[in-house]
Amino acid sequence: MTLPILQLPKLIAERRSSAIFGLVIIAMLWIGVAWKYYEGVRSDEREAERNNQNFAMVFEENVLRSIGEIDKALLYLRRSIETRKDSTDLHTIVATTDVLSEIIVQVAIIDANGIMRASNAGPQPAPPTDLSDREHYRVHVDNPDDVLFISKPLVGRISGKWSVQFTRRFLNTDGTFAGVVVASLDPAHLTQFYDKIDLGPSASISLIGSDGFVRSSGGRAGGLGLGTDLRSTPLHDYIRAGTNATVDLDESGGDESRLVTIRKVRGHPLWVGVSVDKAGIYKNSMSTLELHVTVGLALTILILAAVNRILRSEARAVQKSEQLTLTLEHMSQGIMLVTKDHEIPVINRRCAELLDLPPELAEHPPKLDQLAERTTRHGKLRDIVMPGPRGAVEAAQAGGQRRVTVCERILPDGTVLEVRTAYLPDGSFVHTLTDITQRWQAEARVAKLAAEDPLTGLPNRRVFHSALEQVGRREAADDAAQARQYALLFLDIDRFKVINDTLGHRIGDRLLQESARRLRAAIRDTDVLARLGGDEFAIVVSPVESRDALEAMADRLVDTIAQPCDIEGHHICSSVSIGIAVGPQDGRDADDLLMAADLALYAVKAECRGTHKFFHPSMNKEVNDRRHVEMDLREAIARDRLELHYQPIVDLRTQSITGFEALTRWRHPENGMVPPNVFIPVAEDSGLILPLGEWALAEACRQAARWPQDLKIAVNLSPVQLSAPNLVDMIERTLASTGLTPARLELEITERVFLDDSEKTLRILRRLKQVGVCIAMDDFGTGYSSLSYLRSFPFDKIKVDRAFVLDLDDGSEHVAIVQAVVHMARALGMRTTAEGVETPRQQELLAALGCDEAQGYLFSRAVPIGEVVELIASWPKRRIVAA
Repeated sequence: MTLPILQLPKLIAERRSSAIFGLVIIAMLWIGVAWKYYEGVRSDEREAERNNQNFAMVFEENVLRSIGEIDKALLYLRRSIETRKDSTDLHTIVATTDVLSEIIVQVAIIDANGIMRASNAGPQPAPPTDLSDREHYRVHVDNPDDVLFISKPLVGRISGKWSVQFTRRFLNTDGTFAGVVVASLDPAHLTQFYDKIDLGPSASISLIGSDGFVRSSGGRAGGLGLGTDLRSTPLHDYIRAGTNATVDLDESGGDESRLVTIRKVRGHPLWVGVSVDKAGIYKNSMSTLELHVTVGLALTILILAAVNRILRSEARAVQKSEQLTLTLEHMSQGIMLVTKDHEIPVINRRCAELLDLPPELAEHPPKLDQLAERTTRHGKLRDIVMPGPRGAVEAAQAGGQRRVTVCERILPDGTVLEVRTAYLPDGSFVHTLTDITQRWQAEARVAKLAAEDPLTGLPNRRVFHSALEQVGRREAADDAAQARQYALLFLDIDRFKVINDTLGHRIGDRLLQESARRLRAAIRDTDVLARLGGDEFAIVVSPVESRDALEAMADRLVDTIAQPCDIEGHHICSSVSIGIAVGPQDGRDADDLLMAADLALYAVKAECRGTHKFFHPSMNKEVNDRRHVEMDLREAIARDRLELHYQPIVDLRTQSITGFEALTRWRHPENGMVPPNVFIPVAEDSGLILPLGEWALAEACRQAARWPQDLKIAVNLSPVQLSAPNLVDMIERTLASTGLTPARLELEITERVFLDDSEKTLRILRRLKQVGVCIAMDDFGTGYSSLSYLRSFPFDKIKVDRAFVLDLDDGSEHVAIVQAVVHMARALGMRTTAEGVETPRQQELLAALGCDEAQGYLFSRAVPIGEVVELIASWPKRRIVAA
């Protein structure tokens, strides 16, 4: 392509004018190089500061999530301490309260005198350690306020590792200071996520306390190291003033300078800092300068040679002009020079490419106004190439000083152009066009990180809360007659923690991503779906067409999550529980709606997971009633107010007692006997089932050790007990302390224990078999996969559920079911016990079908321990009477 850069034939006649023109070109060239370098430096500084601010905003959100998770764990542990410390030792509280995560590396309890009484790090139980000199203890001693304190980095005396201590005070029942609960955080955690993000080779991030000390540091370069004291730096002045700022910071006597951006963490005495080596900021502009200087030197030599040769010959001048044209043709930026008469003497190939000009317009460009009116596949170009009318006027008023304007234009194909227009004193101007699409995309990615959940791509908690408030304000602003309902749905993936702990975090993350994809596909475009953290999701539905439509939507969400999915070879069946609150009747603002939906979700999990419930004001009472049951049960366990009753198990062939089943009973001082179906679910949900189950096992074994050696004792194990890591050790310890032979202990489990992780459950059962105890499957036939478990594990006994025994008198199809179970058990070498036998006819049928044992009211109700000896002694006579 030949460019009409210079009309050389006309200039040759005036050799002096040609020489002067050549010098002007050289001057303009170097002015352009200097100007471009100056603009490049300024652009690099602005881009570095903008990137620092964006990454600081993302880092702030990550810190808030981490602090929120740690504080939630601290509050949970504190609540456990305040409710259990008078009845349970602190080591047990730490061991049985599940607060650990990948964030928290240690939890500990310090008493009111500064002595550490329990910790999950180091030898167990942890020896008492004096920590009264630690700041994270002393700050709570005389401070009556309930505040979260975050310490400077220090080396833990128990863990021996660098950590940041998060602490809260806990109180005695009379409200006096009782001590401090501590969660230790690995400082590297707050920044390790950003080690995976390309912040640049010279960038680093830091977490700084309001006291000026660095809590955490990371990144691919040096920067502010862990524990660095910034109180003598300008940064601390901004921190004290509570102002976000970007400053230059000399780190080593002025030899090395960094650009540091600090940002306040909302609601906490913390600041996030992002720093970058200033030497690295200008690499792009320096590289561009080197290129431009190289090109400029080449152009200068060429132009000088051209001027010299123009004076000698016309042909030599034309040759040099072509070399200048070739150089401009290969520049990376588009350049267009427009005279005051709107002539276009200079337009390079890159400019023609960016404007998508046809070849004929690039070869022989018309006047600027005619060029702007020409239509290409991108439409009119007037808004790109035509400067504003104020440009020439302002350039003239500037007294000959150069004025530069910068604007950005997005073309229909997505290309983003930066258009710089330099107005010259004579009324002409220079367009410089640069493709900045990649830079825009990078900035968009950073902004996206700050607004969405990085795992699922859904809006995060901050965006969700803002959307909920916006919907509430919009509906509140409508007239009462036009007001529309809107709803909030709280969703929680059931038993997600089990999947995450057993199959690994990678599988858990994949399950969350698949759940997010399914939920997004099941809602309307107008609804807002967000991930609040962990396995919690939320949906804002606006507007709500009707309650039936909202219920149908909830059913659809439950069904779509319930569909099985295969993740890396694992067949996973999950479910979701949904709590629904409808505004404005359930809450006038976002916080009220969130609380209502949370109560509805709590009610779902308490009654039947995998379904949904609408909020009702009575749920407050249900939660309070359940809390009272939990508090009373906790007191009953602490004060040994529970008791065991024993129901005999009878051999149907010999009519003799073969053993007893131990059943837990609670005699409430005010309410009388509390049914097991009331307090057992509460015990499982609150974690009280662990101390209750351990007590029941020890008491049953202790009593059975006094009975005749041929009698067994059967004890039920709940799914929560079976998932405890120390179950086998606890059973071995109980057998050793009570002196009961392992073969006399029979542990009864239900098929529900296999729902979460059958492989893990089978491993634990095999370990129990190695101990020597007997394993029985209780309520056989009520589950969906009984036969598969019988094939996977050699049970000693199958207990036929009372539902199949009830109708045996009528000769129903249950006779065939019981007969099939008995034959199958006998083929597998297992014994059978029928539950709920109430009539002699049922006893006769079961004996005829080959069932080995039975228990029920026909033989005896469950009796207190004081009646067991009499029952055993009188049984031969009672057996004769029954016969």
